[in-house]
Amino acid sequence: MKQYLVIDIGGTYIKYSLMDPEYRVLHEGSTPTEKLPAEFLRQFMGIVETYVDQISGVAICMGGFIHPVTGENTDFSVGANFRAYRLKEEINRKYPIPVVLENDSNCAALGEMVRGAGRGFQDICMVTFGTGIGGAIIINRELYRGSHFKSGEVGFTRVGLRDVDGKPAAEGAGATSLLVRKVSEILGREVDGTYIFNHLDHPDIDRVYREWLYKGAMVIGNFAVTVDPKILLIGGGISENEIFIRDMKEAVYALYPHLEPYTAIEACEQGNMAGRMGALYLLLQSGEGGVQS
Repeated sequence: MKQYLVIDIGGTYIKYSLMDPEYRVLHEGSTPTEKLPAEFLRQFMGIVETYVDQISGVAICMGGFIHPVTGENTDFSVGANFRAYRLKEEINRKYPIPVVLENDSNCAALGEMVRGAGRGFQDICMVTFGTGIGGAIIINRELYRGSHFKSGEVGFTRVGLRDVDGKPAAEGAGATSLLVRKVSEILGREVDGTYIFNHLDHPDIDRVYREWLYKGAMVIGNFAVTVDPKILLIGGGISENEIFIRDMKEAVYALYPHLEPYTAIEACEQGNMAGRMGALYLLLQSGEGGVQS
C-alpha cells in the first residue's frame, strides 16, 4: 500500500502525518516550528529524511503566497523562515520523489471538499479565523489561485472607515487573536476564547464580541456576494464553537438577507486535518503520487 508524508507547516508548530490514498492517518507527530531559517530547513529536512524510505511522495501546506510549480513562497506574515527556501527544490535536491506545496487555506478548502463539509459542492469559498484571517476559492471543484497566487485572501479586505488622528483610514476585520486581545485589554488580564464565550453575558465582553463579529460578517458576506458559491465554509479553531457559528450565520444573513436562500454557511468538519487532506489530494490529482483520487 502506498503511503505519503503530509506536512502542515504553521508558525507555531509543524504537524505531519503518514497517510494512505484514502486519507487515513497511519502515523502522526508534531514539533515546534524553528524560527531561524537555517534551523527551520534542518528541522524540515529531518522530518522528510525520517520517512523518505517509506513514502511515495510529500505533500506540504503552509502559510504564504506559493507558486505551485517552483514552490517559491512570498509570505510576509510569519517570518523569514517561510520565505528563505523553496522547499520543493530542497527535497528534490536530495530525493527524486513527487512533491507538492500549497497555501494552507487553499489546502483546507480542498480537504473539506474531499472529506468534509464541502462534499458534493462544485463552488466553495472558505474563510478561516485564527491568528489571521485566510480564505480560499474553489470553482467547479478546482482550486482558483489567481494571477499572483493570492486569491481568496479576504483578510486584506477593508470593511469600514475610522478616524486616526483626525484622518480617515481603512479598517480591516480582525481574526480570533484580535478578539482575545481586545477583551483581555478591557478586563486588564489575559483571557482566552473559551473564557470569552463563557462570559458573553458580561456587557463589555458582549460589546467587543458583537463589534468583532459584525466586521467578520462583512468580510464573509462581501466574499459570498462576489464569488456566489453554493456554500461558504468557516474554518479555524473557533469554527468548532457552535455559539460562534450560530452568531456568525445570523450576523451575515442580517446584513445580506438575499444570501440566505442560496448560499449556505457552515463550519468545517475536518479541523486541523483539512489542510493535510487537501495537500494530499493535490499530490494524488497530480498523478505523480502514483494514485488518482
